[in-house]
Amino acid sequence: MGSLKQLLPFSGKSFVRCCVDYLLASKVSEVIVVTGHQESLIREELAGRPVQLAHNADYRRGMGSSVKRGFEAVSTNSDAVLIALVDQPQIAPAIIDKVIYAYETERPLITIPAYHGRNGHPIILDMRLRDAIAGMDPELGLRQVVHAHAAGVASVAIESEAVVIDFDYPEDYRRIRDGADFP
Repeated sequence: MGSLKQLLPFSGKSFVRCCVDYLLASKVSEVIVVTGHQESLIREELAGRPVQLAHNADYRRGMGSSVKRGFEAVSTNSDAVLIALVDQPQIAPAIIDKVIYAYETERPLITIPAYHGRNGHPIILDMRLRDAIAGMDPELGLRQVVHAHAAGVASVAIESEAVVIDFDYPEDYRRIRDGADFP
């Protein structure tokens, strides 16, 4: 992206603040922010918010290492983990709550939101997958866990493209900054 994505402005806040605030406004009971590069800047950005920070010193190995670190930090009495991405600050609490409701209703191993057949985020992983997460190759990430447990995946239809849009490249960010219609 060329700069620290977590701190890019979005709707009058940074990406990370927007994501955290939406999570806090949803039915999520515990918010853990996994940090990596520039951890102190993220800590500063989130000061005063009721979140737990978990530093991933191994962040260079990819998102899978952050997922593993997040799972390590989750309360032992949790039933599941919702994984939200910092480059999806447009996912509102109503979407998060719909995914949570689908998980609570059926209790599948994995709950994935989908927009017109395309899988997205945030996803929910049941804590029965704790050992699978702990043993996954961080460079391959969650795909290997999802594929290994395909029979336990529940898809939730979401009528918002937000679940499949992320901001990986400067042109993606320019579109949102310049007022393109992102849900």
